[in-house]
Amino acid sequence: MKVMARVTISGCVYEEWKAFYDSYQADRARFIKNETVLQQGDHAAEVVFEITDLEGLKDLSQRGDILDFEAKNSIVVEIEPI
Repeated sequence: MKVMARVTISGCVYEEWKAFYDSYQADRARFIKNETVLQQGDHAAEVVFEITDLEGLKDLSQRGDILDFEAKNSIVVEIEPI
């Protein structure tokens, strides 16, 4: 399934979010493919990818360090099929 994630970044800037996002790229690669990240200004991004393992991706998104970073930086992610 191909999706787009719209990421709203309120508590930091894109570069900080991207550095954290890149830090778990190898983990994401187990569950998605063909990922493209597009910066949308200093406080937003669009990420397009194909999900290969939905349950694995759901579990990854609930990992403590990811939830903590998102909460600390007021990150909101909205996912829609494309």
